Formats: sequence, C-alpha cells, structure tokens
Amino acid sequence: MRTLKVKISILVICLVVGAQLATGLPIASQVKEAMHQENHRRGLAVANDLAHVSARALISRDLAELRTYIQYALAQQYVTQAMVVDKDCRIIMHNTLAKVGEQYAGTCPQQRQSLFSEHYTNETGEKVIDVLVPIEPAGAQLGTAILSYSHTGIANEIKLLTRKIFLVLLIGSIFSVLFAIVLAEYIARPIRHLSRVAEELGSGLFDVKKMDTEYNDEIGDLARSFYDMAVKLEKEVCHDTLTGLYTRNIFQIRLDDAHAHSLRHNNFLFAVLMLDVDHFKKVNDTYGHKVGDDVLRHIAAILTEQIRGGDCLARYGGEEFVMLLPETHRQGSLHVAEKIRRRVAADSFRMADDCKILLSISIGIALFPEDTSDHTCLLELADQAMYEAKKSGRNTVFQASDLKRC
Repeated sequence: MRTLKVKISILVICLVVGAQLATGLPIASQVKEAMHQENHRRGLAVANDLAHVSARALISRDLAELRTYIQYALAQQYVTQAMVVDKDCRIIMHNTLAKVGEQYAGTCPQQRQSLFSEHYTNETGEKVIDVLVPIEPAGAQLGTAILSYSHTGIANEIKLLTRKIFLVLLIGSIFSVLFAIVLAEYIARPIRHLSRVAEELGSGLFDVKKMDTEYNDEIGDLARSFYDMAVKLEKEVCHDTLTGLYTRNIFQIRLDDAHAHSLRHNNFLFAVLMLDVDHFKKVNDTYGHKVGDDVLRHIAAILTEQIRGGDCLARYGGEEFVMLLPETHRQGSLHVAEKIRRRVAADSFRMADDCKILLSISIGIALFPEDTSDHTCLLELADQAMYEAKKSGRNTVFQASDLKRC
C-alpha cells in the first residue's frame, strides 16, 4: 500500500510540476521578448527626440541645447552613450567631449529611416546595440542621432525576473509535493484499512473496526459496501442458517483464543459445555422436520438467554450445541449448566395447534486446565461427559472430571 501512496505522490507531483514548467518557461520567454521590445521602443523614442533636438540645434547652431539633451538621454535607463554625427559619420557632439571629431565606428544609415545596429561589445565589456535616427529637417539630411543602450542590464533584469518566476514555481512545487502526499494519504489510508479488514476476515475475525474518518465520496461508498459485505459474510460464514448461532468453525477459533488468553494470564480457567437435545430423533419422526427445526430454534433462543457477553454459543451439529465460558471455574460452569437444564425442561415447545412437546437436554462439562492441559481435548471430553449424561438417564449434567483424561 505504501507503493500505491508513492505512485500517487509521484504522479501528482509530475503532473503539477510539468504543468508549472509548461506554463512557466513560455512565460519567462515571453517576458524576456517583451522586455527587449520595450527597451527597443524606449531607445527609439529617445533617439527620435534626440534627432528632433539635434535638427533644431544644428539649424540654430545652439550646441548647448544639444549638449543638455545628450546628458538627459544618457540619464535614461540602460543608455551607455549618446552622440550626433554629420553626413560623413563624423561625431559633432558626444556625451564624452573627447570623442568629438572622431569617426563613428559603425555604419551610418544610407536610407532615410531609423535602424538598429548589430549587437557588439563596447570598451567597458558591455553588450550594446545602437539606435540610429536620421536628422532631416524639411527633407534635408544633416546627420544622424545615435543612441547606444546596454543589453547587459536588460539581461541582468531578465535573469532576476526569471529567478523570481522559478522561485514561484519552486514554492508551487513544494506545495504540490505536500498536496500530493496529503492526497495520496487520503486515498491510500482507507485502502490500507480495507486491506487489513480483508486479512482479518480471511483469518475468521469478523468483528471489523470501521475507519475513524467518514468519507462522503466514492471511497466512503467503497468502505460502506465493504462493511456491508463483511456483515453479510459474517452472517453466512459465522452463523448457522437455522438457529443464527455461531458455527462450529467460529467456535473453534474462539476456543483457541480462550486458550491463548489463559496461557497469557497464568492458566485462567475456562469451561466447555456440550449440550444435546434428548430424544430429538423422536420429535422429527413424530412431528416432521419442520417442527424439528422450530424446536432447535426454540432451544437456541433459550441458550442465548443464558449466556454472558463474553461467552460463545454455537451449534455443533444436528441437535448438539456447544458453549464456551471464559474465566469460569467448576462451580460456575455447573451453575450455568443446571440453570440451562432446568430452563429447557420447564419451557416446553408449543406448536401451532397448542400441542406441547416436552423437552430436555443432556450436558457435559470439561474445564481447562483442571480436566486437561491440552485444550484440543476439551471438546472430546465434554462430548464424552455429555454421552455419560445420556447414559445416566438424560436430562442431567455430567462432568469430565469423572472421565479418563486425555
């Protein structure tokens, strides 16, 4: 059953973690793509503004305004450099004044449209990309506004965001593991219980203990069906169909249990009574088997009234009954036997036409360990004592202590 619990746990964990990865990885990829696109959009917007300011400054020859805007552009997130070059790609304004007059290392756009350069590594080791926007007031191209921004910073932010996403997935996975364990236990616990109950039923123990937790689902339906089956099985296997008493096999199990209990508690006494209805064959021959069956049920009802909670009463076969009296000494067993004998003799069976059938019963008694130290001989001794009771005239009680012991 532990294997079932492990299988359920692994299956649920794989499903949940697989679903998380199937959604988490595409989300991380989409977030990465969105961040790059947003960075390109922002870089292009700043470069366009730089181109407009550059056109105005170049026409008015007010380079101070251009210088101020370049410093503003440089302050934007991930921007590493900002410059303006003339038509020959010579730098006329740069955030680093020492580079003014130098040749732009990249390729200036030949057509009048904005473009992005290839990724490259700058002097500081950062991976950057340039945004190039032509400066063309009134259709006359004066140069190009160039803005460089770092992909390293974006990559670091993406890494941080990816870590957060996977941290959420990890937390979700931990909860999925806990959920899987709880779910597996929820499913496996009643199955383990029902498995133990099945083992008990197989060993002849029909007094099954129900689960402490009430399940109001298919598992609960299964458990209730199983308990109903156990009750039906006990009724069919453990009880005599005619009298409703225990069967001979169940009595043997209870006898073995009583013997084991006696050994664990310093040979506590227990008694076995063998009981046989006198002249029962005559009842069958005179009144028929249906009346005979009613007589047996009548006797069984009387015997049932005389037993205690821990006693075991069974139909041994035919008109014979057997009774187990745990923790009962000789005087106590004699008292019970005499009480039963007198009650059977006093309570005649009344038929449908009010005709009475007088009944009597012969009883043999054997005690453990007084009459024998071998509990397997108890039934034989009680049976022999019962036959001695019949030889003595019937309707009497005879003790095995007067017989030859096993």
